[in-house]
Amino acid sequence: MYNPLSQKLAMITPETLIVGVDVAKHTHYAQMINFRGEGLHKPFPFQNTISGIGDLVQQIRTIQFKHGLSKVLVAMEPTGHYWLPLACVLKTQGITVVLVNPHHVKKAKELDDNSPTKRDDKDAGVIARLAKDGRFYIPHIPAGVIADIRNLVNFRERLNKDLQQSKARINTLLDLYFPEFQDVFKSVEGKAAMAALDNFPFPADLIEKPVDEVAAVLSQATHNRVGLKHAELLKDKARTSVGVRDGLEGARMELRYQLRRVKEILKECELVEARLAELLREIPYAGYLLTIPGMSILQVATIVSEVGDLNNYRNARQLIKLAGLNLVENSSGTHKGRTRISKRGRAKLRCALFRVALVLVARTQEFSILHHYYTTRPNNPLKGKQSLVAICCRLLRIIFALARKGMAYNRDLVLPESHPALVHAEPVRPVAKVAA
Repeated sequence: MYNPLSQKLAMITPETLIVGVDVAKHTHYAQMINFRGEGLHKPFPFQNTISGIGDLVQQIRTIQFKHGLSKVLVAMEPTGHYWLPLACVLKTQGITVVLVNPHHVKKAKELDDNSPTKRDDKDAGVIARLAKDGRFYIPHIPAGVIADIRNLVNFRERLNKDLQQSKARINTLLDLYFPEFQDVFKSVEGKAAMAALDNFPFPADLIEKPVDEVAAVLSQATHNRVGLKHAELLKDKARTSVGVRDGLEGARMELRYQLRRVKEILKECELVEARLAELLREIPYAGYLLTIPGMSILQVATIVSEVGDLNNYRNARQLIKLAGLNLVENSSGTHKGRTRISKRGRAKLRCALFRVALVLVARTQEFSILHHYYTTRPNNPLKGKQSLVAICCRLLRIIFALARKGMAYNRDLVLPESHPALVHAEPVRPVAKVAA
């Protein structure tokens, strides 16, 4: 029977030296104990440098030789990003590295001395004793192409945040100096809107320009899709604008800067997505995921970066827990608490799955039927968002099946012929055609 805790405890034997490390930016603290939790050396600091980590390894070898211990397990809590360089160096030395949940460290620090005191040397001992009891998990540190995909996905997310900030600042300037502009163009990111903001961003600029010149600029930017109609409307709005008329020079300089920033970010996003498409060709199962309707390059890259090698998982339930979609409840005695998802997992993975689920329900007949069944079934009908969460779980099972079996998507994976949604199917609304 599969039991993760039993497998972890099997790693802790009388021959195991357990090292707890409290990670910091510059100076770490280490505590060494045996399988019973007895201290073998007083806590000591070491620097986050090659020589400092070398001192730690030398101390580990000394304690191993002194007490006749053949195995080493180093446990640490993932403090920000500072733990990763230390873990990578220790792995190159052939030392097993595991991680302890920081929440568990905070809750367990009073078990030994019944005191809420927090010190680096004390935390190192708490981490070591949690690892001794099997309260750890083995990290799968991304390497090779998966590491590149993860970095690019994170970079793409930061670019999107920067883009939203610049667009918000442009909208603020327009609200002050030309609020009617957004009645003509709904988004400042469009080609026509960008061309208008580049050439005549404020009412005073538009009033000076002939309508034919304004129409020519818009037409050239959009390949004749936007022209005279929008130009006339824009000039009419400029004549009756209530925008502020003072301080235009400073506002113009900031607007030009934000426009340049938006263009640079959009260009960088295209480069990142093109590179992601190239890297995904090196992932064996990525091509199968792209056969799922509504699954884009960026969403597949996000899933690959968060999940990694699917051979590290025994079943789809582990992926569901990784995404924080597993159900938890808070009940005691006669009190029956509310059931909800744990959200203890990869938030980016959960977000990507939810976005794909929205598109699948809107675009595919099988997921639309499944969503209708979940929300209208006689026993335990779900609310709309609850149904989408259930669809996310089913989507993860489909992803796991496609990757492990090396097959393309087909609707039978969603709704087998014996599924109650088909047996008791009711007419559903026509599937909307929306962009992925």
